[in-house]
Amino acid sequence: MRPRTRDTLAVLLLALTLPLAGCGSGDDGGGTVASAGGAKTGDGTGAAKSVSPGEMGVKFAQCMRENGVDMEDPKPGEGMRLTLKKGKESEKAMEACREYSPMENGPKQADPEAEEKGRKFAACMRENGVEEFADPPAGQRGIRINEKIAEDPDFPKAQKQCEGIFRGGPGSPDGPGGGADQ
Repeated sequence: MRPRTRDTLAVLLLALTLPLAGCGSGDDGGGTVASAGGAKTGDGTGAAKSVSPGEMGVKFAQCMRENGVDMEDPKPGEGMRLTLKKGKESEKAMEACREYSPMENGPKQADPEAEEKGRKFAACMRENGVEEFADPPAGQRGIRINEKIAEDPDFPKAQKQCEGIFRGGPGSPDGPGGGADQ
């Protein structure tokens, strides 16, 4: 049976882009956070307050659910995965929740370390059977996967094999079992 057609807007926001509050150490394999400041958002009184990236991810997921899109809260150390069906409902929810979107409110400049992890992830995906998985464009935050790639039968297995690259885990040269130097 062929998987349902989906548009994946942002499948993996790099752990460097969206570390979760209170998650301990090692989201990015080095224990550092790409942006120390949180995003600014309104608190209903017109005053802006600082929101941590982890809190923003939870608020984004909650907002998406409130606007009709079934979405789980992000899990510590995993970044955020967002798979949306094409259609007006998803578009309306994305617009309504833009103020909490990690892609909209993340660092304005791409992190070179995150970009390198994105390239390593793309290479890993190709090595694991998703031959058309292209390197992310320079300056892009996160990984965006189009419908054709998402429907590749090797995609789920390759993604599971490669997702540790973002947190220094399996599949990462920095993590357990990763790289030829270990």
